[in-house]
Amino acid sequence: MFSKRDYMRLVGILFLLAQSAIFAQPLFAQPLRIAAAADLQQALPELIKVFRQKHPSASVEAVYGSSGNFTAQIRSGAPFDVFFSADMRYPARLHEVGETTAKPRRYALGQLVLWIGKNPKTNLGADLSKANLAILTDTRLRRIAIANPLHAPYGERAQEALQASDLWDAVQKRLVLAENVAQAAQYAQTLNVDAAIISLSLALSPLMQQSGNYVRIDSALHKPLEQGVVVIKRSQHRALSEAFVDNVCSPEGASILARYGFLP
Repeated sequence: MFSKRDYMRLVGILFLLAQSAIFAQPLFAQPLRIAAAADLQQALPELIKVFRQKHPSASVEAVYGSSGNFTAQIRSGAPFDVFFSADMRYPARLHEVGETTAKPRRYALGQLVLWIGKNPKTNLGADLSKANLAILTDTRLRRIAIANPLHAPYGERAQEALQASDLWDAVQKRLVLAENVAQAAQYAQTLNVDAAIISLSLALSPLMQQSGNYVRIDSALHKPLEQGVVVIKRSQHRALSEAFVDNVCSPEGASILARYGFLP
């Protein structure tokens, strides 16, 4: 029979073996975590699917939000491996404070659009082929969504376009500020607002096209939506992260992004 000392020794050995088994698991057991600008909600799942065909043992998770908020979270230690921003400035700031493995790489150029819901009472969203931002002065458009300009690049560019068109003061009281551009699109798609300034990538989604129409906003009215990506220095999947970024920045990745409304 085991003595109490032998029993405790056996328990200790089993505990150490269990701990060894946990730490011996491959890093792929923990997913590659991606912080992604909200305008990538349609495109990134396909990019992940293509990547996993080449790396079948890899697990990849994406979280979507505003670039400014992600920057703050990463600086506070959030466990992301890769950061896709809708504006090069945010990953550049992370690089400046030593949070990234290298300077940001440009992966796409975003496009801004005005989306208006199909409303049988006003018919404003029926044909936007000749429309521009001036249509927002029509008071039948009672609520207009944009992403919050304080931390969301698409919201900042929306504000720039409205100011360049001398429309900011006229529409400011009717603006609904969303947490990010995807939330602005959601407000629009569910017709909780009458119009929205969002990304082309989101406007191209089937749900958005069913419930409204869009017109592209003249890019001369705002700064470019130059989008950048970085690998976070503390990532435990650095090689895999670099491979994912390389895949997105490849001609194959550019082709996928183009189908979702991004320019190279």
